[in-house]
Amino acid sequence: MKNTKQRCAIMQILKQSSDPVSAEDIFAALKAENPSLALSTVYRNLERFAGDGLIKKDVWRDGIVRYSIAQEHHGHYLICTECSAKIRIEDCPLTGIEQGLAHDTGYEIEGHTLTIYGKCPKCVRREKARKAQNQ
Repeated sequence: MKNTKQRCAIMQILKQSSDPVSAEDIFAALKAENPSLALSTVYRNLERFAGDGLIKKDVWRDGIVRYSIAQEHHGHYLICTECSAKIRIEDCPLTGIEQGLAHDTGYEIEGHTLTIYGKCPKCVRREKARKAQNQ
């Protein structure tokens, strides 16, 4: 793959981000410095990177596709269904399950994703306060 200025800029955004980011987020971050950049160019490059295994592509419950560097960002998230706050789960709770499945089935496991959804403590308090007001 040819190493272009745009591809380098996209990869730089992905490397600097601690969380997965959407194509729109990347486009917004790069648009000021690259006024001729098109959103379709960002999408095309992200799909190419994902196809080549350079980045990981995940679809979250909100339907937005997010991307992260494949090796550096193996992680899972707990996401609030109300305010979309997210907490990264540092230890992978699926490692043992994955190894057991590989052993039991003969599959060569290549990867997995895990996202857990619920309400964060702040939203739970807000909901309880709202219910108490309505009583």
